[in-house]
Amino acid sequence: MKNRSNYVIGYKNLKIPYVIQTKTDQPKGLAIMLPGIGYTVKSPLFHFSSGAFLNKGYDVLHVNYPYSSTDYEDFSLEEITSTLINDVSKVLNEVVDHTIYKSYYVIGKSFGTMAMPTALDMLPSQSTKAIWLTPRLIGEQVFQTLRTCTQDSLCVIGDKDPFYDIDKMNHIIRNPSIECMMPHGANHALEVDNDILTSIDMVKSVMKRIDDFISLKNGVLNHEL
Repeated sequence: MKNRSNYVIGYKNLKIPYVIQTKTDQPKGLAIMLPGIGYTVKSPLFHFSSGAFLNKGYDVLHVNYPYSSTDYEDFSLEEITSTLINDVSKVLNEVVDHTIYKSYYVIGKSFGTMAMPTALDMLPSQSTKAIWLTPRLIGEQVFQTLRTCTQDSLCVIGDKDPFYDIDKMNHIIRNPSIECMMPHGANHALEVDNDILTSIDMVKSVMKRIDDFISLKNGVLNHEL
């Protein structure tokens, strides 16, 4: 596997690093990973999702925005959200403008989902799919995009997640473009509080659903996970 590291100059002239991973000279497409602030690309669901995409012939883009650093400690939630959208847009402009991919996946977790509506608007809708992990349903743009988007999507959120909203989910599940997985007892990490073994099984079941979603949309279903 090859890693290509680079960065863009983001909001307030701060560096936003990113990495493109590849295992093939002729990738099927690009999987764009937008992690949370505390849930990084090294966390389980991003680590295993990256492997799933690489094994299926996709390049993987990790956007490693450093919002936990002291450079951002005085930012309000509104400003850090605007910064996220600005910085992700700059990374996508840099990467997508200099490469030719036939298909795209956008995978966001929690805070990262706040940039997904903009990312989906920037990419060709007919060849782009989305995976929403614990979306921040309190964000109106996130909710409205989930409710109305036409891109094939998978939405995963547990009923013990602080952002879980049954009324909003009832609207989202009516969108024919979206598959929803709402694991019982799952918290914001898509794990189960105070239960390590059940948490491992939970992560495995979510990863199985993600892997099946990728495989089905590419015409090959893999039941080995």
